Amino acid sequence: MFYIFSIFFLIGCTEMLLVHGLECHCGKPSDAIVSMRIVGGRRTVPHSFPWTVAIVQNGRMHCGGAIITNKHVLSAGHCFKWDDFRSMQVLIGLDNLDDLKDVEERKITDVVIHENFTSNAVRDENDIAVVTINEPVEFSKTIIPICLPQQGEEFADRVGTIVGWGRIGVEKSSSKVLLKASLRILSDEQCMESSLAQHLKPMMMCAFSKGKDGCQGDSGGPFVVFETNGRYVQAGVVSWGIGCANPKYPGVYTKASYFVDWIRNNSADGETCN
Repeated sequence: MFYIFSIFFLIGCTEMLLVHGLECHCGKPSDAIVSMRIVGGRRTVPHSFPWTVAIVQNGRMHCGGAIITNKHVLSAGHCFKWDDFRSMQVLIGLDNLDDLKDVEERKITDVVIHENFTSNAVRDENDIAVVTINEPVEFSKTIIPICLPQQGEEFADRVGTIVGWGRIGVEKSSSKVLLKASLRILSDEQCMESSLAQHLKPMMMCAFSKGKDGCQGDSGGPFVVFETNGRYVQAGVVSWGIGCANPKYPGVYTKASYFVDWIRNNSADGETCN
């Protein structure tokens, strides 16, 4: 039932810092990578969304997330509210769950769930969390932070991209490789015209494309929008929905732009580029 998603030009990301001889820009895969199943999704070019992480628990896919600093991951509150984060690992620089050779594995030392997080049988509200990992990562061609949006920025009528290793269908297993799908972001007015209207709040946004959606295991993952400056911005965090790719119910995402100040305050001791 649960699936989540989710950048201002830079969240303190210094424009010209070098990483292994490369310019480090948030939300921008390295040229070396670019040149080289989410329901209805397709295979990504390996490491073309290098901020995306997998959060696994007891060896199984639990939730997604996005690197926002060298010490912090942005994810969904419901991923941690009822589960012990000490039993989880964060896989960074991952493409294929069956190939962890060059993947950075980290434990979680702290999780800050939004103080106004609430949940009922249908929805999660203020569904956002900042995860602190036990050891900072070094940014590289395969590990790059995502950019945050401007406070209050809207993305209505834009096309966003969800990525994750979650189930490729309600009764199907998780994907071993990172998948992506493109979804149209609905305006708040369009969202309120859906069958979900009675469950929606201002910090939520809807997105839908026929036959495409996030599903279990994608929760907490980033829903990103490509900007004209060549960078991806995190518009949302995969949060909740009814079924997967059900045409009557669009997927619901936590608006990252609603929480930018909160995110920054809870990740202030991290660095966005080394």
